[in-house]
Amino acid sequence: MKKYEKPIVVVNDELSEGVYAASGSSAGESNNTSDDNGPKCDSKYMKGEWQAPDYSDWAGETRGYKQQFACLGCPANTDNGCGLKTHYIESGNAESYDVDNGNRKPSWEKKGYGPNDPVTDWAM
Repeated sequence: MKKYEKPIVVVNDELSEGVYAASGSSAGESNNTSDDNGPKCDSKYMKGEWQAPDYSDWAGETRGYKQQFACLGCPANTDNGCGLKTHYIESGNAESYDVDNGNRKPSWEKKGYGPNDPVTDWAM
């Protein structure tokens, strides 16, 4: 183990599996970075997991910001994945990715909305 990583517990009421917690990781296994030394995802909700916006028909249901907009507005968002996990490595770990430190999160999170808040602000 190269460095200690504090374990986190994520609650998902839709799953019926047990809780597992482990510490430590090998290089590249962390969920919030492209590698252990690279830039990090700053979103406390997305936690480094890229998600595409959901533009499907609502069919009268209410949606939260995470479901509707996902990673939209994050500087690392690309049309098919998180740039921290693809472009950053392809760029040879370019230092230019450091300009977004602290800002790598979706627009809805920057505006203070939670992932399950009903969508009322469409200016993302």
